[in-house]
Amino acid sequence: MRYLLAGIISTILSSLCCVEIFADVSNASLFLAGRGYKPVADAWLENPTITASHDESSIPDNPLYREWCINTFRNGEQIYEAYKEIAFGIDYCAEPPKTDYWQTPTETRQSKKGDCEDSVFLFFSQLSELDIDGDVVWGWVVDKDNSIAFAHVWYQLFDKRGRAYIVEGFSKEWNGIIPEEIVAGVEERVPTVALRHSRVNHVADDMSPKLTESFKDEQFLWGMYLNNASVIEDIFRKLQDMFARYIGEGHQLTASVQRSAFSK
Repeated sequence: MRYLLAGIISTILSSLCCVEIFADVSNASLFLAGRGYKPVADAWLENPTITASHDESSIPDNPLYREWCINTFRNGEQIYEAYKEIAFGIDYCAEPPKTDYWQTPTETRQSKKGDCEDSVFLFFSQLSELDIDGDVVWGWVVDKDNSIAFAHVWYQLFDKRGRAYIVEGFSKEWNGIIPEEIVAGVEERVPTVALRHSRVNHVADDMSPKLTESFKDEQFLWGMYLNNASVIEDIFRKLQDMFARYIGEGHQLTASVQRSAFSK
């Protein structure tokens, strides 16, 4: 039902004249102004020992936030660790105009920078083998104050009760797992493709020359604009390319470890 609703919203919003500008920007700055959602106090503000050990070069820890994640989500401890990395471990870096290179999680982790899809796939990589109730979502974000819209990729997470949250990185704060109703107060998110967590790896595996035909397969759950097959096909081809490189990196690492062990 939530995917059907997303499709209806997409169709309605695509026809609205109030969306005046489509900008190629990121909402990474959303949290720099102190916005977002903090369900618990920052641990280093409450504990002088943690405050003394925290600096910009290290990824901090927040036991209270970890406990909130564990109590709120299935596999909450792993979600906490994955969020901590995308919030504190990487910096936002915009790509040059007319460039849309999707880094592998390995590349993002090594460079410590990336943009929205790089953050999402780094988050996903830590959780890919787990039973997570969530989606990787490609779509548009419409600012309600000025009607500016921009393309974006985000992770949508559902808690133990089915409540929806939006996961965003780059904030350098514990405020990036946000209830959807709070996000909806300042912006409208319009999904183009919503891909279930359990299907992300398999979609890359199941690519075929008849890619457009696969869009009609019931095993894929989406919310999408009507007549937007070319955009969706482009998303899937970039997914295939990114995962192919990521798998190759894994094979290279395995071979390197084996050579090192053999040399000893």
